[in-house]
Amino acid sequence: MGPCRLQDDGGFTLIEVLVAAAILVSGLLAVFGMLAVASHDSSTNRQRQAETSLAREVLENARSLGYAQLVPGTIATALAPNIPGSVVSGSTLSVNRSIYSFRVSVSACSLDNPDDGYGSHALPPNSGGSWCPDVAAGGTTDTNPDDYKRVSVTVTPAGGQTGPKVQETVLIYAGPTRGPAISCLSVNATCPGANQLITSGNSLTFNVTSTSQAAAIQWLVNGNPPPAAQIPVGAVDPYVPTGISSQFTWAYPPADGSYTIAAAGYDANGNGGTRSTLQATLNRHTAMPPASVNAGWNDQINGVDVQWVPSVDQDVLYYRVYHKYGNNAPAVVAGCAQVSGTSCTDLSAPSPHPPAAPACANPPQTYSQPNLYWVVGFDTDPATGLPRESPQQSPKADANLCDHAPSAPLGLMGSLSNGALTLDWHVPASPADPDPGDSIQAWRIYRWSSGQNAQFPGSRLQLVGAVDSSGSGVTSFTDHSPDPGGVAQNYCVTSVDSHLDESACSNGVSG
Repeated sequence: MGPCRLQDDGGFTLIEVLVAAAILVSGLLAVFGMLAVASHDSSTNRQRQAETSLAREVLENARSLGYAQLVPGTIATALAPNIPGSVVSGSTLSVNRSIYSFRVSVSACSLDNPDDGYGSHALPPNSGGSWCPDVAAGGTTDTNPDDYKRVSVTVTPAGGQTGPKVQETVLIYAGPTRGPAISCLSVNATCPGANQLITSGNSLTFNVTSTSQAAAIQWLVNGNPPPAAQIPVGAVDPYVPTGISSQFTWAYPPADGSYTIAAAGYDANGNGGTRSTLQATLNRHTAMPPASVNAGWNDQINGVDVQWVPSVDQDVLYYRVYHKYGNNAPAVVAGCAQVSGTSCTDLSAPSPHPPAAPACANPPQTYSQPNLYWVVGFDTDPATGLPRESPQQSPKADANLCDHAPSAPLGLMGSLSNGALTLDWHVPASPADPDPGDSIQAWRIYRWSSGQNAQFPGSRLQLVGAVDSSGSGVTSFTDHSPDPGGVAQNYCVTSVDSHLDESACSNGVSG
């Protein structure tokens, strides 16, 4: 026999396994560490981008303010209405944006351009302004030394959160030719003026202070000269002041809501100066109801459509829709308790069981039991700050009036151009509606994702009037987002008559 050889069992020893495991763990720890750092850096960068965007938004809005509003004590208050999600506190704004909350500090100061001489550095009286710390002292050769405002914004995380800080600064030029600026607009002797919440009364008197005597002062409501009904008897707009202090009185309009009141001064050559503005919020009564309501059974959705005109009040939070079927007690329509728009659908309404007759009488009569619908508005109770329901009701509309659906639109076609889809169709042959005295009042556009089925009313996209403001017929609609989320869409169009009944769909097209 040959010599015996030892055989290699193969594999690894325990020590080798432990060493390999240690190396693997060390590598994984390093990778996880890198991932944690990368995640932190990515989060910080997103936060910095959000802060930079907010800072630039604030500065852009500062450019839109009047020059006299660019002062330390009031600039944050003046900016707040234009910055969504902001709450003002002194010279800072607290702003909520998506997952972030920020603290925005805003400062403003005046600069003198040395190219036109140094001034005495006497800022306009009651302006509330201040010179920037680096303004050089000068003589009296410049009679109007306030040439620029330097507006600075600092954005930091709110609530003690850690994160980056962003600072942005912009210079805003006063302009080469200026009329007298309005340095103060208020309802009392205190400057700067404060926004007003008004719960009673018929009028409000504003005090106006200009940097120099104006040849005329004009006051505006929401950017326009006030209607004659809002100017008291014997008053005029614009008016001629007798000095740098004057007054005007605003007679309240009947509708509640927020109004921007502004005053602007003009010199003898018509040059306007910087205007000042205040917000006046009228909340003197409960919400006025819609002036008209339309309700009707819709064969397309097997339910009732309800539409109404908006309340004249601008402070309506939402609407609530009620109905009363026959002798039943009034009830809130399911799904229509808090409507932010001016329409809703009642998919639980009983069918009025229309007769087989091809046409209804004119005027139409109730099919069987009347099904009345009406609308009320909710505004804010000034005493509690909570929503309050108005006791005032809109007119009632009967959804069970005899009605037949109109004919469907014909020949729907779609064409794509520059990322938009234009739909075109034809009016159905006459008579487009079988009921005498009835006609097609609107077209309804439906859109749904390819590969799925249309839902009625869930696939509704837009209601388009059949006639435009010039009296011309409308038979087209353009969808500027025909592939939301990159998903192709299908379309069809229906006809809607004056009682809100709706035809079957036209032929369908794909986007």
